[in-house]
Amino acid sequence: MTPVILGQILGVAFACGLNLYGTVAALGLLSRLDIIQVPAGLQGLEGVIVIASALALYFIEAVLDRIPHADTLWDSVHTFVRPPAAALLTAGLIWGFPTPVLVAGALLAFLAALAVHATKAGLRITLQTRGRDGRRWISTAEDVAAVAIAVAAFRLPLAALAITAVLLAALLLVGRRLWRAFGLGLRALVAWLRSIFIPSRWREADELPRDLRGLLDTPPLGAAAPRGARAAVDGVAGTGAYRNGWLVLTDAGPVFLYRTLLGSRRVDLPHPASIDVVRGGWAHAMHLAADPGSYTVYLLRDGPDVEVAIRNLSHHIR
Repeated sequence: MTPVILGQILGVAFACGLNLYGTVAALGLLSRLDIIQVPAGLQGLEGVIVIASALALYFIEAVLDRIPHADTLWDSVHTFVRPPAAALLTAGLIWGFPTPVLVAGALLAFLAALAVHATKAGLRITLQTRGRDGRRWISTAEDVAAVAIAVAAFRLPLAALAITAVLLAALLLVGRRLWRAFGLGLRALVAWLRSIFIPSRWREADELPRDLRGLLDTPPLGAAAPRGARAAVDGVAGTGAYRNGWLVLTDAGPVFLYRTLLGSRRVDLPHPASIDVVRGGWAHAMHLAADPGSYTVYLLRDGPDVEVAIRNLSHHIR
């Protein structure tokens, strides 16, 4: 696989992770106008129906991308669209190469597009949870970058290789916070769907994952049994931002259980002095003031109603 081909693969994959429909429409239209030349495996993008469909979906995405919560839902669903589409476009790009090269190229494109997509989606969730609104400018910048990188992949493939390699390396170094936020968005979507069919409530201890359940102490005789709900925390020392796991109420106070690559973990959360709530479409944010410091718990929609959770947590207010 030559550097030119690698630049085309990474350029197309990166662009798809940012904006799939804008990338498809741009490649198809520019190839049809002979501004760029795509290989035979991608000439189907020149079809009028393909270009028109991509443009229609692009404008739908452009509208939804600027609406709070709608952009999160759109990005969550497109986790299963953008990376596979990047892999398929790469397969067309290098069609005719030996099968191992074809598979390796498609896998590389899938992973690159997934990393970019996760960063894009995680950034939006981070802005929402911080109460900041920069969606319009961010979306515009992403659209411009997607088209520019896609075009560069065929006009200046070596430049596209250098740019995307540097950007992907940067994502690997600093993207963990945003990827956790992206994971929170996916869990929130699944929890919301689950709440449609299953009553939203606290889960009993025996309903928690087995490996996390083992981190709980046996409650004293006569004490209430632990209860948990899917959640994420931000601002808790030692857990990292947007750590996904379970909020569990025990007789001694609230704890947070979560998994890492090194195994299951438990953190005893500081007893809150006060609780402020911001209701959300995909999760409810409970801001708990504590000594030392403050932290935020994002309660997913398949858990108890946020007012119930506040009443339960209030028993531990100091």
